[in-house]
Parts: sequence; structure tokens; C-alpha cells
Amino acid sequence: MKHIVLLLAVMALFIGGCAKKQVQVAPPVTTTGTQQGTLSEEEKRRIAEEELARAERDRLLREQERLARILQDVLFDFDSYAVNSSELPKIEGVASYMKQEGNAKMVVEGHCDERGTVDYNFALGQKRAEAVKSYLVKLGINPGRVRTISYGKELPLETGKSEEAWAKNRRVHFAIDQKG
Repeated sequence: MKHIVLLLAVMALFIGGCAKKQVQVAPPVTTTGTQQGTLSEEEKRRIAEEELARAERDRLLREQERLARILQDVLFDFDSYAVNSSELPKIEGVASYMKQEGNAKMVVEGHCDERGTVDYNFALGQKRAEAVKSYLVKLGINPGRVRTISYGKELPLETGKSEEAWAKNRRVHFAIDQKG
């Protein structure tokens, strides 16, 4: 009998200890604004400016991502400035962008791998840039909207000494012309 009473007492304590407690909710605390919890005009203006800045930053990031998909490097074979047919869609994408953005101007940068002399690579890079510009013009882009430049082997994308690295450096790169 004593065991039953003891067991009942332990169970009563256990059940009583697990009873639901009522949670008290504190009123919201305002750290800004007037005594009534409203925002001042200055705080509303600051918040609006922050939201505008965030929206503009997000818009610019989306635009950069879109341009990265459009302005893809055109790759070339070793010692060649002939545009491969597999690379034509990249140039066509740039032409389409330029037609949509009627005021956009483009810099077409010619690059080479590290093999060959400095003078040879500058000349080859220029021929690559001119070949791409010529195709843009053929697609209806005004030649005055396209500027070419050769960097030769001076600005490699990859610094390795392998065919894979060299292949990435034999390219034409597109950039929006900020100079106008």
C-alpha cells in the first residue's frame, strides 16, 4: 500500500511539473520614433532611401548577370583570326543586345596566348578584334559603335602553360564602351 501511495505522489508531482504555463507576451518595443511608436518623417525618408538603394543594387547585379550571359568571349584556334562557326552565336548575341540598346557602344578586345613575340601577338589580337567587329557590322551594327583594341598576350585570362590555358587566352573579349 505504501508503494502505491508513493507512486501516486511521484506521479502527481510529475504531472503537476508538466502543466502548461501561461506565456506572457510583452508589448512590442519601439527603438525609434516618438513615444507612440510611430516613425518620424526623417526615419521614413531614411528607410525609403535604403530600400531604393537596395533595389538599385539588386537591379545592377541582375544587369551584370544578364550581360555576362550575353558578352561571352569568342575563342580562336592557334595562330588564327578566323572566326569559327561555333563562335558565331556569341557575336550574334552581342549584336542583338546592341540593337536592343540603341545607344550602347562596345569595345572588342583582341587577346592571344603567350606564345609568339610581343609584336606578332599585338597584330594577331588586332586582327581577331577586327574580324569580330566586321561580323557585327555585317549583322547591322553601325561601325561607329564598335571600337577595337589589341592586348596581345599582355592580359592573359589563364596563366598556366598548358594547351587548356592557352586556348582560353586566344579570345576576343567584349566590354561596354564607357568612353562613348
